[in-house]
Amino acid sequence: MDDNLNISDMVVSGGKNAKDRTHRKAIRRITLWGLAVNIGLTIAKFIVGYLAKSQACIADAVHSCSDFLTDIAVLVGIRFWTAPADSDHPHGHQRIEALITMFIGVLLGASAVSMIVKAVKTIGEQPDSAASAWPLLGVALASILCKEILYQCTVMVGHACGSSAVIANAWHHRSDAISSIPVAVVAVAARIWPEITYLDHIAAVIVACLLLHTAWSIAWPCIKELSDQGVSLRELEAIRKIAAGISGVKEVHKLRSRRFGNGILLDMHILVDKNMSVDNGHRICEEATTEIKRKMPIVLDVLTHLEPDESVNLPSEIEKVARGVEGVQGVQSIAVRNLTQEIEVECTILVVPTMTVADGAIIGTRVRDSLLAAHLKIKKAVVHVEPWGR
Repeated sequence: MDDNLNISDMVVSGGKNAKDRTHRKAIRRITLWGLAVNIGLTIAKFIVGYLAKSQACIADAVHSCSDFLTDIAVLVGIRFWTAPADSDHPHGHQRIEALITMFIGVLLGASAVSMIVKAVKTIGEQPDSAASAWPLLGVALASILCKEILYQCTVMVGHACGSSAVIANAWHHRSDAISSIPVAVVAVAARIWPEITYLDHIAAVIVACLLLHTAWSIAWPCIKELSDQGVSLRELEAIRKIAAGISGVKEVHKLRSRRFGNGILLDMHILVDKNMSVDNGHRICEEATTEIKRKMPIVLDVLTHLEPDESVNLPSEIEKVARGVEGVQGVQSIAVRNLTQEIEVECTILVVPTMTVADGAIIGTRVRDSLLAAHLKIKKAVVHVEPWGR
């Protein structure tokens, strides 16, 4: 039996390694194509921008140059984030991909700010745009066409391989294509209205703003991942319902999540019948893990903690605690709401009719405080006061 399990594990591991190698080859191939195109466009844009004294074209060249640098970052980084898990990184090296993606976003943002500052400082310069309009238009159209094709091919590879860094690099290509549009507009406008010399600087600022927006959209998801932000409460509730639907599960609580690469890691406590055997309890935990991964492929791993169900009759305990407060004649209308991470209680206590409103409010406060301190896992309690006997 053990031999069969080992052979199965080897087959699965071998298949995964082959898939990883295929993904690495696809990523390297499309990134090398992008590298070659970016080098050519960067040189062409710098030459035309320098000769035409066009801030917009030079800004576009900087954009292409940053594309070139991020291509190198992806080619170098892929060797690390696709490495298998080891003793130092038991969950794998996917966080390195987030760091590479963050680097791309920061580089884009820094380039954008630099271009805005330069465009504003040189607003008084007058480029000979009319004389160089056709070269500007030519290099802009070439950039739009080439970078849009690169975007389509790269984003396809990124989604196929599940790589956020490659998808980020694809959007870098798309933003470069978009940033070439103002350059093309300026080139055409320079032939029609050559006396409007500030159009080039406005176009440079527009290009930089587009680049800044792209930088933020790339960096923000990485910031959330690296700061260990979990998934939304709605997603947590969906996960809890999947686990709670497994036969034998009494309750699921202390459900926590963290983002890791393109997936999430989960940690949860599963309560089962306290008289159940440990073996059956662990089988239930395994079933819950398998079902969660099946219904939510984004879940990479689930750490389950098995606990005996020591639950009590909560409404009965609430009534007992409330009746223990001096001045309470009775308890009615007990409502309990089990939320993902806490329990909320709402109840009505009865007091003697002749009691003042102020004294009734004091008793209500004492009941609330007693419920919160009663070790019933109650996080919020709302107590209403009504006269007894009505």
